Amino acid sequence: MEKQIERGREAEPVQYSRALEDRYRMQQEERKKLSSLPRVAKFNEISWEQNAQAYVKYYTGTMMRGRLDRAPICSMTILEQMLFPGSRSGKHRHYFEAIFFVIEGEGYEIHDDVKYPWGPGDIMMVPTYCVHQHFNGADSPVRFLFIIPLVFELMGISLTEQIELHPNYQPPGDAKIVRDTHGEILGYKLPDGLEFSLGKDADFQKMMEEKTPLEFKGEPKTTYDHYLKTLSDQVAWRNAVPHVTRQADRPWENTRMGKIKYLVHDSFPSALLLFDSFIQEIPPGGSSGKHRHVSEEVLKILDGRGYDIQDGQRWDWEAEDVVHIPVNTVH
Repeated sequence: MEKQIERGREAEPVQYSRALEDRYRMQQEERKKLSSLPRVAKFNEISWEQNAQAYVKYYTGTMMRGRLDRAPICSMTILEQMLFPGSRSGKHRHYFEAIFFVIEGEGYEIHDDVKYPWGPGDIMMVPTYCVHQHFNGADSPVRFLFIIPLVFELMGISLTEQIELHPNYQPPGDAKIVRDTHGEILGYKLPDGLEFSLGKDADFQKMMEEKTPLEFKGEPKTTYDHYLKTLSDQVAWRNAVPHVTRQADRPWENTRMGKIKYLVHDSFPSALLLFDSFIQEIPPGGSSGKHRHVSEEVLKILDGRGYDIQDGQRWDWEAEDVVHIPVNTVH
């Protein structure tokens, strides 16, 4: 019998991962960046811009412009939006939910073909993947503070289906406009070949239509049944929740943090899953409670002037400013 020759395993070159050191370095750089950014955004120092939806002010960075280029906030984009009398926003939809606080003005929403009126101090809520458009129904401007969560960016589903542009929106000057037989804009094409088309995505629309009538009957018998029942329950929830919270309908509460009126909270129905929202009133010479939490917080100053103490540092603010409270900050 032929003798087997055993060959020893050759030594392989070892490449050492530096993920731990790279991660630590990135954390240190991010902390340094966060500590250098202002905690108060001054209303008069930020310009209005026109986008496909309306006129807006950006209080934080964006995915395209740089997340931490304006404010020490990582989990949300914070904007202010303005509609002139008789105007409307661009019609669109997206996976991420959005919360709007009505600073001033009156108007209404059209959400999935349903009308929802609102006024000053109200909260307007856009649930996930809802076709929505805002309308100014008064003879004075409307302004919202609105916030969108950024977790959807991490999941790769943060893009928007633009169905109709803001009436005054100007496409790039070198774009070739595409119109229908009635002169309505269908989209446009840029010299580099990028084509921008208005309208709903047909595949996603079909998915939504197929999901709507889903109803799970009986009790789950398998683990997979629990998934199906959850989907059925969430569809039913989405179809039933209110899209506007009237400030006048919510009570004031005297809490450890001060006098607060909650507008969005998981203890009562709303169309949002990722936000809490409240109005707080501080008396002359008074203060709120002192605490901290892991979640970030943003405040729009509606009236008066005062200051924050955040991790021992003072930040002065006045009406119309926006205050940023980063993660785990004592404030």
